[in-house]
Amino acid sequence: MTPGLPATAAREPRDVLARSGSNFTIGFLCLDPARRAGMTAIYAFCRAADDAVDDAPDAATARAHLDFWRAELAAAAGGRAASPIGRALQQAMAAFAVPREPLEALLEGVATDVEPRGFGDEAELRAYCRRVASAVGLACLPVLGARGPAAERFADALGQALQLTNILRDLRGDREAGRCYVPRTWLQESGVDPAWLDGTGPASANTAAGPVARLCGRFAAAAQAEFARAAAELRTLPVPARRALVPARIMGAVYRDLLGRLRRRGPDLLAERVRVPKGRKVWLALLVLAGVRA
Repeated sequence: MTPGLPATAAREPRDVLARSGSNFTIGFLCLDPARRAGMTAIYAFCRAADDAVDDAPDAATARAHLDFWRAELAAAAGGRAASPIGRALQQAMAAFAVPREPLEALLEGVATDVEPRGFGDEAELRAYCRRVASAVGLACLPVLGARGPAAERFADALGQALQLTNILRDLRGDREAGRCYVPRTWLQESGVDPAWLDGTGPASANTAAGPVARLCGRFAAAAQAEFARAAAELRTLPVPARRALVPARIMGAVYRDLLGRLRRRGPDLLAERVRVPKGRKVWLALLVLAGVRA
């Protein structure tokens, strides 16, 4: 592979989506073809940005791959994209006025994972969540057909909730990969040694009322509060906007279910990675659709 050219540069967006197995895909099924294509383009770009770091063998390669996607984003905004993902994003930007700025913020957030230094406090964690998750929602709003401050606040809250849930789910995997997204203040206040996040800490650390449980509970409570904030913002939106946001609402329902499963897992970080079964995702999507009024 030529340095600076990521493997995803040659992939079609629909192939990236098909390989992902992501919780995001279930919400795409209720979209018309044009909006589905726009959402697929945004998802593929975000996935490619994430893979630019996760799949790179070293920091220099990761930076080169991120530079490629920065250039491709600029090219898409200017009508000059070269890669399949870039061209699909270009079409979405032209058709739905997808803003460039949230996707630039995403790239900035992902770049902090090249040489992760962790977060000192909750404010730093929240800023990261806004870059890598809320920004994605903001980019998607025009494709879905929802605009305005309340829709943006909904996207911010939902993005925060999803990312906090992801971090809780992946505490062990991130630790094994040399990353820690838990603010140092939270670790100190919970009495958790970062080394314990691989699940191999002392038995006393992993009891139902122990320090790891306290830390997991704090993440779960923070995520739940953001889900509640998203629901409150959704209620302020007019009916057409609420209908337009059905894909995001389905995603939220799946992640709320995932959060409930993580609460039941508790501090057992050595347990099998928590997932929402496919059949359950379909059921949750149907429940959301059943609650939508014309």
